Amino acid sequence: MSDLLSSFEICGFRAFEYLSLERLGRVNLIVGKNNVGKTSLLEALWVYANRGAPPVLWSLLEGREESRPLIGRSPDEEDIENLLLSLRYLFYGRNELTGAAQAIRLGPLNSADQSLSIKFTWVENFLDEKGTRRQVEVSQPGDAPNARPALKIAIGPVEYITGLERRSLQETFAFPLQPKCAFLQANGFSPLEISRLWDNITLGDSEEDVLAALQLVEPGIERINLVGSYPNARAKERIAMVKRKGLRSPLPLRSLGEGVNRIFGISLALANAKDGLLLVDEIENGLHYSIHQEAWRFILDVAHKLNVQVFAATHSWDCVTAFQRAAQASQQDGLVIRLENKKDKILPTIFDKEDKDSLYHD
Repeated sequence: MSDLLSSFEICGFRAFEYLSLERLGRVNLIVGKNNVGKTSLLEALWVYANRGAPPVLWSLLEGREESRPLIGRSPDEEDIENLLLSLRYLFYGRNELTGAAQAIRLGPLNSADQSLSIKFTWVENFLDEKGTRRQVEVSQPGDAPNARPALKIAIGPVEYITGLERRSLQETFAFPLQPKCAFLQANGFSPLEISRLWDNITLGDSEEDVLAALQLVEPGIERINLVGSYPNARAKERIAMVKRKGLRSPLPLRSLGEGVNRIFGISLALANAKDGLLLVDEIENGLHYSIHQEAWRFILDVAHKLNVQVFAATHSWDCVTAFQRAAQASQQDGLVIRLENKKDKILPTIFDKEDKDSLYHD
């Protein structure tokens, strides 16, 4: 992603009937009370960056335990019902899916050619005279005896229709190249994800950035590497080990506590998001308030160096104040986006790094 997102709108996704962010910065901190859509905003950006790829949609549903489909088995009426029960959680209102009006729109404001749309529909598969499998869109399942639920996904004028069974989810689709995007959720990365992210940066300049981030929490760390594997682990799962000053033997990173592991995940994700997006949910998890400002200074500097646009959510007021102080001391562009629920509508208020007093007293 050579250019930052200067704006973003969400229509019909999760808790958002409509949300318009008219301006964005290099680093954006999302704040607000519980259940105002902070995580949903990050998910919307994740879906947009991945061009609405169905496996990403299902991973979001599974992450919130909203997915109940029997994917991959022979279709019957019960399977379709489970698919629809799961899929409706992505659409505003969580209403029964009929294909008549359910649609999601994500993208920059006033940029129809860059806007992503995801619409629920029904399709019927058939074989043409040459024996090639084809599909046709139908308005309602009763219009065709073998109609199946599907998604119509489009960016600008380019669109395709995909079914929801496993075979359809694995099909590739020809869209413009997507920006890199890393999403660090509240519970962190799995060992397999950490191994993959580390392999992407090892022996490069970003490895030094990761080490510098670890030293914010544990100054005695001198080196880090991923070695070996867990007993009965899947291929490429390895253990993060660190060499600490004054100790002969390396230590497992996880033995040093949640703070150092959280900053490891953040720095790994940042390094892997070069020229793209970094999304972090509950960024303060495991981090003592005393290092918040230094952590933000690191994120602001590395995001600029690697051309990364950052969106992070927090529940912590210490994290907000530290962000404001770090952003004010930095030359980088930082914004605070506060989400509020007013009469069942989620509305944003955007604060510049100079708006410290108004953010605190508004």
